[in-house]
Amino acid sequence: MLLLLGAFSTLSFAPFYFFPSYIIALSILLIIIMKARKAFSAFSYGYNFGVGHFFAGLYWIGNSFAVEPDVPDWAGYLAVFVLSALLALFIGLVTGLTKYIHKNHTLKSHSLNIVLSFTVIWSLAEWLRGNIFTGFPWNLSGYIWGFSDIMLQSTALWGIYGLSVITVFLCFIPLLALDKKYRLMAPALGIIIISSLFYYGKGRIPETLEYVEDVNIRVVQANVKQQDKWPYDNWSKNLIDLMEMSEGKADNATTHIIWPETSVIYSLSEEPFRRQLISQILEPGGTVITGFPRRQRDPDRTRIFNSAIVIDDSGEIKGTYDKSHLVPFGEYIPDFIRAIIIPLGFGELFTGGQDFVPGEGLKNFNIEGLPPVGLLICYEVIFPGQVVDPENRPDWLLNLTNDAWYGDSTGPRQHLLQTRVRAIEEGLPLVRSAGTGISAIIDPYGRILHKLSLHERGVINSELPRKISTATEYSYYKEWLFACINAILIIANIVIAIRFASLRR
Repeated sequence: MLLLLGAFSTLSFAPFYFFPSYIIALSILLIIIMKARKAFSAFSYGYNFGVGHFFAGLYWIGNSFAVEPDVPDWAGYLAVFVLSALLALFIGLVTGLTKYIHKNHTLKSHSLNIVLSFTVIWSLAEWLRGNIFTGFPWNLSGYIWGFSDIMLQSTALWGIYGLSVITVFLCFIPLLALDKKYRLMAPALGIIIISSLFYYGKGRIPETLEYVEDVNIRVVQANVKQQDKWPYDNWSKNLIDLMEMSEGKADNATTHIIWPETSVIYSLSEEPFRRQLISQILEPGGTVITGFPRRQRDPDRTRIFNSAIVIDDSGEIKGTYDKSHLVPFGEYIPDFIRAIIIPLGFGELFTGGQDFVPGEGLKNFNIEGLPPVGLLICYEVIFPGQVVDPENRPDWLLNLTNDAWYGDSTGPRQHLLQTRVRAIEEGLPLVRSAGTGISAIIDPYGRILHKLSLHERGVINSELPRKISTATEYSYYKEWLFACINAILIIANIVIAIRFASLRR
């Protein structure tokens, strides 16, 4: 039952946004754990819930294994199960600690105290999941508001972690309303919080947008299947296809062309002839920004980076960026795991036999004719507070990605949502170029101005929106406001507990 309940909870996330499932699932989970006799039993209940929650939310990762012809399809879903079993420890920690703290309490007598404890521990566990062991902040609770641009706007104040705290608390409003002590207060508080989020968001979004002058970008989505991308015989064909799509006419002359992550398989930093070839599609002063696997030949070995390159109208390199936050098991095998799986022959299963090397960190590009831009490759965009160089903030963000690995699944839609929230948090417009969906132009309020859907072949011609005039509170304070919200809830919990104890004397 708990496995199914956990799976049911994920219907709240993109693309379904059936948010009642989160309310129902968390409320039932809390009722079950508070009926447990011991904290360990509560931990096991939460753990089982977590396995279902993460497996249903991350099943799409298994699709990436099916792309490899020599890997059985079941291997991918086994890997997802193992990942889910590890991530479920965070939810088990939440339920075990909640029961331990309130081992002598019941929902009937201490409903508000228990709800506040669960909310704080759950939100801290989400933050922990997003930061330790390289972090994996996927499907955080606040993302269930992704159906509404307005309701996401408060992330400009306290980020997605802050919105997640508020979201989890709101999920328990119906449960609190069943307690006669809070029958009126709980719904009233819920209405106040939701109304505040709505009116703040509505007031923050402007009626009109400003655009950067004399910048017309073209995002190319060639819709190349993952199976057709890496075979050597297709390299030239795919490159020519990208070039032909880039040369089509637009209402305004295209100044900058953007291709997705690893859309060119040639190591362009070593290939001046192909850079010259690519430059032929450019107008004078124009540039192409594209992803490619960069080779660095050292005396003892050849290192591979997942990189982006800027090529000008003469074929010269105007900048390169190496992805620094790599995907564990997808782009590299962590050292503590390597010693186990390599001798068993599983290295090919995860990285194709050779790890990518991480870059030096976030980097801005100052490209002729463009405001300073911060580059993010694929996975890097999912990390709140870690998408810009704080000492050298850009004016916009560019995310090169490739979601062809995951097919027509929930994964690419959830990835896009997280991209939108990064734009709101930082107050920066964001351009997303995907190998096959979902490419988009996103304004600094997280609104999608233009997009190309999954498995759609085409281009986006667009002006570049301007950043907001003043930096967001979140861009300054990062997770401090999230910490303050939790501190307020902890203090309120203590005050309520003291007051309750004094009334019983």
